[in-house]
Amino acid sequence: MKSKIFAALFVFSVIFTPVSGLEVQESTISVEASKVSEVAPDVAIIRFYVENSGVNLSDIKEKNDKTVNQAINAIKAKLSSDESVKTIAFSVNNIYSYKDKIRIFQKYEVKNGFEVKLKDLSKISEIINIAMDNGVKNIGQLSFSLSDSEKACNNALIETVKIAQTRANTLSSALGVQIGKVKSANPYCSVITNNSTPRFYSNTYSSKADSSEGSVIDSIEPGMLNIRSSINMVYYLK
Repeated sequence: MKSKIFAALFVFSVIFTPVSGLEVQESTISVEASKVSEVAPDVAIIRFYVENSGVNLSDIKEKNDKTVNQAINAIKAKLSSDESVKTIAFSVNNIYSYKDKIRIFQKYEVKNGFEVKLKDLSKISEIINIAMDNGVKNIGQLSFSLSDSEKACNNALIETVKIAQTRANTLSSALGVQIGKVKSANPYCSVITNNSTPRFYSNTYSSKADSSEGSVIDSIEPGMLNIRSSINMVYYLK
């Protein structure tokens, strides 16, 4: 995994414990370091929704089921063994109007949702087009993540520790002291996914049923994810 450091902040403090009577306590030096790295996502999650309404609940449900099953079957044919489709939503809402404080039934609204998990990000546009071509009109969400965020964080923390160690050596040298063993280390790491906003390049979002030219989602750029890591290290002084 390649990462690019584009921000770093280092905060240093030195704590000398005073001598009280004949008891001598060890002095310490505290170093903090943080950085933000950019990493390419390797997982895409696409959420699709099918919504229809009417007065006959059985007919609406049948219509939704037909669209969803048709789209899912077409999508599954394009997925590899480590990619998947799962149902994420099903709801039925009664829609009413009011007249003279009397509630009057208008229609049912039925919503089905399913989620596609992709490991091959080059297939995103193709999967979206397949769903649209099979009657799915609502792309609810497209998000990107890492399949192994723990590994990514561990790699980032290794680099952050190196930075902290270098700064500790620099600071101790400037102060004329020598650092000893590590007393404590408090790491922190998180993958920031909301900084990656997908961009759709298309003039329209019509499906094949609405356009003689078929689906028109041409390309999607996943962007980059941010990993924020930091560490506080306390060293004993020799």
